[in-house]
Amino acid sequence: MAVSANTLFHFTAKESLKGILSSQGFFAQYSEEHFEDILPESSIYRVSLIPLVSFCDLTIIQLSRESIHTTDFGNYGIGLTKNWGIKMRVSPVVYVHENSQPSSQLYNLIKLFRRYDEEHEAEEIISQARRELVDSFKFIKPYKGRWQKGKEILSTNDDVIYYNEREWRYCPPLQESKVVSGVTAIARKRQVRLNRALKKKLIHFNPNDVKFIIIKEKSEIDEFIKIILAMDINKKQINELITKIITFQEINEDY
Repeated sequence: MAVSANTLFHFTAKESLKGILSSQGFFAQYSEEHFEDILPESSIYRVSLIPLVSFCDLTIIQLSRESIHTTDFGNYGIGLTKNWGIKMRVSPVVYVHENSQPSSQLYNLIKLFRRYDEEHEAEEIISQARRELVDSFKFIKPYKGRWQKGKEILSTNDDVIYYNEREWRYCPPLQESKVVSGVTAIARKRQVRLNRALKKKLIHFNPNDVKFIIIKEKSEIDEFIKIILAMDINKKQINELITKIITFQEINEDY
C-alpha cells in the first residue's frame, strides 16, 4: 500500500470548501503554532503566528473510516496534483523533536543573532540573515504536541502526533508576511487584521489541477454541483469537475 499520495489534500469546513471552489484558489491565514516541545521557556518563539495554507500528503485509504485528520480539520476537502503544489512552492514541513539536531541548531542560531544585536550595531546583511532564519519557522513543526488549531487538547492524555499529518504548506514569502513571535492576547486580536491583509493574494489553481472534490454525504452532491456550475470556467471544465466529486460515504463503503 502506498504511504504517500500523488495528491495534496486540503480539508476544511463545508462553506469554506464552497468558497475555495468559487474563487478557484486559497488565501493564506495566520495559524497559531506551538513550539513548546522543541524550544525552551526563554524563547519568544514558543508560540508564534505563522501565515500558511495547509495540505496533507495522505492517501484516500488513510483518509477513510473517519480518520483523525478529517476529525480535526473537516470532512470537506479538495485534492490537487502534487505537480501543482511544487509549481506553487508548496513544501513538506520539517518535523523535529526536542532532542533533534535541527531544533538545537535553530535555537542556538537565534541566540547568536540576538547576542550580536545586543553587542553590535547590526549590519544589514546580518539583519537579513536573522530575518531569513526566523522565516524558516514557517516550515518547522514539532513531532508531537498538545495543541491543534490554536486550542489545547484536554480530552486525552495522549499527545497529538503531528508527524502523522504528513503536512505540506504554502507560506507567503518573507517580503509579503512575517512570522509573529511571542503571541499574546494582543497579538491574537491582530490576527484578524493580519489575515485581512493576506487576502490580497489568491493562491490560484485551474480546474485541471483538481483531482478530487471530497464531501461528506451523497445527499450534498447536487449542492456542490450548483457551486461548480456557477464557476467562471467552460462547459468541458465544469463537466470534468463534477466527475471528480466523491463522498466520504462512498469512500468508507469501498475502502
